[in-house]
Amino acid sequence: MNPNELIQQIPTGPIEHFYFLYGAERFYQVEIIKAIKRQLITDDNCDFNLETFDAKSSSLNQWIGSVKTLSFLGGTKLVIVRNLHEVFSKQKDLEELNLQALIDYAKTPLAEACLVITADKVDRRLKLIKTLTELKSAVCCEAPKNDAEKKRLWTWVQARAKESGYSISKNAAESLVNRMGGRPGILAQELEKLLVYAGKNKSISESDIMEVIGETKQEILWDLNDALMGKQTERALKLLQNQLDNGVAPEQILGAISTQFRTVWEVKNYQEQRHPANQIAKKMGAHPYAVQKALEHTQKFSVQQLRRCHAELVQADRSLKSTSHREEVMKALILNLCILGTTTRVDAVRTQ
Repeated sequence: MNPNELIQQIPTGPIEHFYFLYGAERFYQVEIIKAIKRQLITDDNCDFNLETFDAKSSSLNQWIGSVKTLSFLGGTKLVIVRNLHEVFSKQKDLEELNLQALIDYAKTPLAEACLVITADKVDRRLKLIKTLTELKSAVCCEAPKNDAEKKRLWTWVQARAKESGYSISKNAAESLVNRMGGRPGILAQELEKLLVYAGKNKSISESDIMEVIGETKQEILWDLNDALMGKQTERALKLLQNQLDNGVAPEQILGAISTQFRTVWEVKNYQEQRHPANQIAKKMGAHPYAVQKALEHTQKFSVQQLRRCHAELVQADRSLKSTSHREEVMKALILNLCILGTTTRVDAVRTQ
């Protein structure tokens, strides 16, 4: 069963008592869990019937203990365990996780509960993963890998728009997929912006996509970078997590940040030579808006600080290529850029 089929099936049931959601397209994981929550969890039973764990900071005993602790309000207990892949980083973690106990539970889960486990990456050579992925309730959450599968996203985009009371032509849906790629998480994010843009018109055209997607690329670049330049740590981390949760690759985010810091550095160099903004844009071959935005931040950083920013960006690029803890690398980068100029520095994860 693919993710879209499961999302459509959940409202009509039946809901399985165990799900293993695996694959890099986290958007699908989030959508499936949302669908299950809508069926099992209400405002009245939320405090008693819903519990969430992070696999690396919890234990199998806690997960199983939670599903066995039934709510006195009745109903089905929903237990969510995220990021099982992070447990596989160390042999010690594998030994501490009672693999056979989890396998046994997955095969015969309690009827009074629903246990959902997610993993971004899987290694089918591991007995646990091989077993879990072969279960009928296992769902591969991956983006389409070939042109035929990507074409199905045209229909998916149209259906998603229709659910919100909007229409989008096949040509417009195709244009959106071609521009943004085959990542459902990114497509869903951009479609939401198109719906807002369309407003009362209730239909989305190719010209709407031309307008909005052009702005979206700048928005992805500037929102996070504005927070970084303003050293708004909490906002920057939230924007980073939002991009990661919607399937944006860490390399893409790093590239956007690097581009902005290089622009600020270059603009600062021309500014110190007393060139006016319009001349700076011409000399750089850059859009005047990009230069104007950079000018707003040049006074916040010395040349020495910009060099340190560059060093942080280079280190993050190297770390992304040599570690599985990619989100941690990006979070450490955000923290280090935000606290630039202080004596504190956050160490990124060690490469493996």
